[in-house]
Amino acid sequence: MSPQSESESLRQQLVRLVAEVDTDLARRYALRPVRSEKLGLYRRFRRALGRVLRRLGLRRPPPLEPWLPELKHVELGENPRPFVIWALDTDRDTLRAACRRFETLRSTLPGFVPVLVTNVADFAFFSRLGWLVEYVPALSAPAGGYAERKQRHLAWRYRDAPALPVSAGLTDESIALARSEIARLTQG
Repeated sequence: MSPQSESESLRQQLVRLVAEVDTDLARRYALRPVRSEKLGLYRRFRRALGRVLRRLGLRRPPPLEPWLPELKHVELGENPRPFVIWALDTDRDTLRAACRRFETLRSTLPGFVPVLVTNVADFAFFSRLGWLVEYVPALSAPAGGYAERKQRHLAWRYRDAPALPVSAGLTDESIALARSEIARLTQG
């Protein structure tokens, strides 16, 4: 399969996953601002009243906090944008080779941060890369639906980011294709 067709296939798969996402799950686990000050009786009452009004549908929920693709210990500049590397069901050696090539791609695309979606548990290697890794574990039968739910959630979470299959990082030609694909997806 050619890199263009794999990229198109991944795009169609992600669109299908976004269409099946559970938005209640996304709202339930949305990031909320952390407040360290202790609230007085009046503020606690207003918050409780706001929660009741939202449950009754009489008030809009607060806006979601942005999901940042950066790590605290890695300097990335201002407003980094993610590009997703979808690497599920890839063996460890192939994933490592592709990640090394994607690292060269990252240096030519300032302002973009790779986000690796994988089910390979190679965390020592991933921490040396300095990328955000979204781990999708392969679980046994009782929790088998978790991996599919997490894939749908990640597809929704990164729905506006360019996504590339892991095979796009295996050859020089596919790296050039990945660069042009990211440029095309960010233009429109």
